[in-house]
Amino acid sequence: MQEHTVNRHVLDQALALTLLSWRMYVFEPARALRRLGLYRASTLGPPVQRGVLRGGGPHLSTRHAQPVLLANEPAGYEDVREFDRVASVYDTVVRPFSDPIVDEVLELMQPLPPNARILDPSAGPGGSALRLSRLVPEGEVVAADLSRGMVEAAHRAASAAGCRNMAFFQADVAQPPEAFTGAFDAVFCCLSFHHYPDGLAAARAFRQVLAPHGKVFVADGGPEWFVKLARPISELADPGFVRHRTGEEFLQLFTEAGFSSVSWVEALPGIGFTVATV
Repeated sequence: MQEHTVNRHVLDQALALTLLSWRMYVFEPARALRRLGLYRASTLGPPVQRGVLRGGGPHLSTRHAQPVLLANEPAGYEDVREFDRVASVYDTVVRPFSDPIVDEVLELMQPLPPNARILDPSAGPGGSALRLSRLVPEGEVVAADLSRGMVEAAHRAASAAGCRNMAFFQADVAQPPEAFTGAFDAVFCCLSFHHYPDGLAAARAFRQVLAPHGKVFVADGGPEWFVKLARPISELADPGFVRHRTGEEFLQLFTEAGFSSVSWVEALPGIGFTVATV
């Protein structure tokens, strides 16, 4: 047990260093080149339809002040316990890498109505969901995650920040609660899709929870070269890793799930952004 703990600690540090290095030596130079007009992102499908059309206003945040947790651990939860373990330190490891990606997703979501209702189906400890909540002061953000530890960490973070327009649910991304059906103007899914064992089931669940005008914004590893490059460290150090998917695979998944328009763009090197409209 002690040896496993030591090995896991080493892997956590290796992953943190890899993510920080990617931001410093890949993301930041690419962003500088783009400001100079020298970085051109590859795209698939029709032009990206930016923005969220309209908002449904607060709903679940007015009904649930405390996290809504599953009564019993679902089957296979032993694969999720690693996320419970790292809930308190997850942001420290991931945010240096994820912040530029979240910036790009939020730009794609503009214009964002102040009363928009948004679901983050794999919110982790809630850092990105909290950022979103500040952009929709007359709406709400629902932070969901299958990890109980992550949901509780997200709730603590929102409470400490004085946030009142959020709700927190422990839920399987592919089996959302009935209360989510048709409830959301947008789904924000950042760096989580590679943890989903059934990508089509997740895409169909996103379609299920959206209102008729709704849109999905997914950010994840996507170009084929990145899929191959990232696989070894991801399989070794990323808890719950299943696999990355190419842009072509994302287009196929969301089209098959019933979305009317699906686009994909490599807005940062190695990271693909899928935007799908109901």
